[in-house]
Amino acid sequence: MKNYFTLLYQNIIRIESIAISFLSCIIFFSCKTYEIKLDNPIDVIADSIAGVFPPALTMHPLTQIVSNGDSVIIGTYIIDHDTTLAGVHAHITYNAELIQLDTIVPGVLLTNSGASIPLFTYSVVFGEIDIFAWYLGEEGALSYVTETGHIAELYFTALNSGETLVEYDTTQCELVTPLDETISIRGIRNATVTIQ
Repeated sequence: MKNYFTLLYQNIIRIESIAISFLSCIIFFSCKTYEIKLDNPIDVIADSIAGVFPPALTMHPLTQIVSNGDSVIIGTYIIDHDTTLAGVHAHITYNAELIQLDTIVPGVLLTNSGASIPLFTYSVVFGEIDIFAWYLGEEGALSYVTETGHIAELYFTALNSGETLVEYDTTQCELVTPLDETISIRGIRNATVTIQ
């Protein structure tokens, strides 16, 4: 009788081992690996992984897929300028046959302190946007910001099917200090809009 229970116990252990191995294989092969897309516009680590080093101009979201007639919203940002910032000129280009600019809203970078009110203006020519935001300091006073932040929000409407790059033209973009010294732009991240 003792041998019977020993054999039964050994068979139960063997069945448990087989079941655990089988379940382990099912769990291992059924797991899906996800790739995380780091597209936070003001994340210095995500930007450095993408090969973009500060000070940089970025956009968010980096990619969008929309349908004809849909609204397209793209934020423009400056990342980690290493000195005081008193003015920004962002020259942005896009395919005006695929998306149409509706409006531009100032970001909070230069307007969040409330201590100084910057000038914010823009001009639009077919497929090109020039955004100007800067402080006019009082005599003897310098107004500036030192943090990363939001320059402007661009609102478009999708017109036709296709793909357009909404991009900074760094040959015309400029960042300046309160003393009108140029801050070098080391990197950019542009946005892509696909209209289906």
